[in-house]
Amino acid sequence: MEISDFLRKRESLPTLPDDYKENAEWEEERSFQAWIKKYPVEEHSDIEEHIRYIRKYVLRYPDFDGEEYSPSWYAFTYYDFREERIKQCRLSESEFFQFDILQSCISDLGLSPKATFDFIVFLWHELFKWLHYGSEERTGDRIFQIIERIKEHPDDRLKLDIKVGKKHFTFFNEDFIKSIIANFTASDLEASNLIETSYPLKREIDYILIKTLLDNLPITYKKEKKGAYSQSERTLGLCVLWLTGEIDHLKGDSPNIICSKFNNATFDKLMRDYKDLPLPAVLPLM
Repeated sequence: MEISDFLRKRESLPTLPDDYKENAEWEEERSFQAWIKKYPVEEHSDIEEHIRYIRKYVLRYPDFDGEEYSPSWYAFTYYDFREERIKQCRLSESEFFQFDILQSCISDLGLSPKATFDFIVFLWHELFKWLHYGSEERTGDRIFQIIERIKEHPDDRLKLDIKVGKKHFTFFNEDFIKSIIANFTASDLEASNLIETSYPLKREIDYILIKTLLDNLPITYKKEKKGAYSQSERTLGLCVLWLTGEIDHLKGDSPNIICSKFNNATFDKLMRDYKDLPLPAVLPLM
C-alpha cells in the first residue's frame, strides 16, 4: 500500500515510559482544575463532559522537552476556541444532534453525545486542515529525501510520473531519472528554495478519522459482535463521513440508505484498503 509523502512525515505514537500514564493522569487533572477556573463554576460539569474523550486521547501524545514527557494542553486549547473550530471545519452541532441514525448508534454503543461530537470536531478540524492545506517544505529538501531513499534501497525500481492536466507521462528508465536528480543537485538552482506543498489522499484522511474514532471512543457492546466491527460501528463511521461531507451525495439524498447496512461495502472497503496504514497522531501540524 502506497502512503502519501504527507503522512510519512506525521508523528506516530511515541514509546512512553512505563510510569508515564499514572503520573500524566495526575498532572493533567491538576492542569485541568487550574485551567477550568477561567469559566463560571456552573459550566464546569458541562465543559468536562464536552472534552472528556479528547483529554483521554491527547494523553497518549504528550509534549517532550528533550528530557521528560508532560501532558499537552491540546484539549483545553480546543475548548477555548471551540466555536471557531466548529465553523472552520464546517460542521454543524445542530445537524449532529438532529441526525437520528447517528444518535441511535451513539446510544447503542454506550457513548456520550456531547463528548462524541467534540471528539469528532477535534479530529476533523485538524484533518480538514491536512486535507485542504497540506504541509510545506523546500523542493531541495524533497530531492535530498529521494537521494537518501535511493541510497538506503538501491535495488528498488525507480519511476517518474509527470502529470500535465489530466494526462500522465511516466518514465521507467532509471539512468534518465537519476540524471535529472544529479543535474538538479549539481546546479545552483533557485528552484531548490521554492516551496512544495504535499497533501494526503482523501481516502487516507477518511480512514484516519474513522479508525481513530473507533479505536479511542469508549465503546461498550450490548451483545458480542461478529467480525472486526459491529453494525453500529459501521453505521457510526458512515454517519461521520456523511456529516463531514466526505461521502459523496447529492442534494436530496437520504442518509437512511447511505448510512445504513445497505452501504456497509463502502465502510468495509475503506477499512480493508488502509488496514496497514499506521495511524498518525491527529494533532496540530508543526
